[in-house]
Amino acid sequence: MHRLLIGVLMITLAFGCAPARVIDFVNEEMDFSDYRSYRLINFQSDNKSYSAEGTAFFNQIEQEIRLNMQVKEFAEQKKDADLIVRYEIMSTVTTETQGNTNYYDPYYYYYSPPPRTVRYTEGLLLIEFRDAKKKKLVWQASLDLKYSRKETPEMTLKKTIDRIFQTYPYKAGSNEKLSEDTNR
Repeated sequence: MHRLLIGVLMITLAFGCAPARVIDFVNEEMDFSDYRSYRLINFQSDNKSYSAEGTAFFNQIEQEIRLNMQVKEFAEQKKDADLIVRYEIMSTVTTETQGNTNYYDPYYYYYSPPPRTVRYTEGLLLIEFRDAKKKKLVWQASLDLKYSRKETPEMTLKKTIDRIFQTYPYKAGSNEKLSEDTNR
């Protein structure tokens, strides 16, 4: 199952994804000046059955998350981190068959193409921050993945993760919101 999911996501990203709208939530009740360090985890980090392509795919996601955390001046720590940064990819493959809607015609087979099957994939990348001590949600954002053939999978992932991180408005150790220009 996990290999199928990774395969679907790799194929999806191979066709490129033009990101849609970022859905985000910031828990304004939290003291953002408390957060200076983070630990990165994958939702399915205990699963070791990924293919080499799947492992490379997750490594690229983690590299892009780490780069965005560095831009916001967070330090990565394995123990005693202030934030748990978690990511998850959700994907659904849907198949739709277009059938013959014509009335009965004995010669239909000879002049019309057979019905075709259309496959499409819908995906979502979710990233969230949780307070490691209080176990409360600090921030989360997700982005639907839409498909096109314009970009490489690597560039698509980079742009998607960068867009998600634009919605987190704080630098490490600060309660002061970043302006739109410096939030990149």
